[in-house]
Amino acid sequence: MIIQDCAFEPRRYTGPVVPPDGLEDISKGRKSDMAFAGTAQWYREISGVWTLLLDGNSYYASLVTPNWRQEDGRGTIMCWVQSVVLTGDQTIFATSDTGTDTNFIQLRLAQTTGFLEIVQRDGGALNQITGDVACGDGLWHLCVVTGDTTVGAYILWVDDGAVGLTVTAGLNTGNWLDAVYNIRDNISVGAWINNSGTEQYFDGNLWGLRYWPWVMTRGDVWALFNKERRWF
Repeated sequence: MIIQDCAFEPRRYTGPVVPPDGLEDISKGRKSDMAFAGTAQWYREISGVWTLLLDGNSYYASLVTPNWRQEDGRGTIMCWVQSVVLTGDQTIFATSDTGTDTNFIQLRLAQTTGFLEIVQRDGGALNQITGDVACGDGLWHLCVVTGDTTVGAYILWVDDGAVGLTVTAGLNTGNWLDAVYNIRDNISVGAWINNSGTEQYFDGNLWGLRYWPWVMTRGDVWALFNKERRWF
C-alpha cells in the first residue's frame, strides 16, 4: 500500500515479509506523513504485492492538515480497491472538516450496491454523483474520479472505462479542492472524519492510492489499468 501525493509512478513493496512500519508513507517525491489508527494489517497477493487490509471498524489512516491542496482547481484521485462487505458506505479517500459537515470531498463505495461515488459540499448543498458499476464483488477494481472546478462535471472510472452517472443529490459541479478550501482540516484513507466523528470505514483491501493535480484522460487511465492489473 503506497499513499502517494502527486507522484506518477507508485512504488511497490514486494519483500518476503510483512512491510516494515512506515512503509505506507513512502512515495517518490515526498512523504505523506499520514498516521494509522489501529494496527495496519497486510495481505500478500500472488504477484508479491502487499496490500492494506482494513477491518471496516477502526482501521484507517489520517493526517491533520489545513486546507490540503487548496490551490488545485482540478485533479484526479485513484485507488485499487477490493471489497465484499457493503453494509454501509465505505470511504476510500476524504478531505474534510471536523467542525462542520459543509466542506468536504469524499470518494467512496455506496452501501449495498458497491457503486463508486463522489460526495462533495463546498459550503452549500450536498452534491452526490453515483456510478453504475458495482465494485463490491470481491474482485480488484481500479477506482478513479476526476474533477475540474472551471470546466465542471466529475467523471468516475472503474477499471479502464468511464461509468454511467446518476446525480443522486444536488448537481454534478465538478468542484475541486479550491472550491472547498475554507475550513478543511484533515485528509483520511479508509474512513471519513467529520463533525460527527469518524465513520464510513472501508472494509476490504486498498492499494496504490494516488492524487494528481490534473485531470487524467481515458488514455491515461487505460494505460495505468493495463500496466497494474497483472498484480491483482
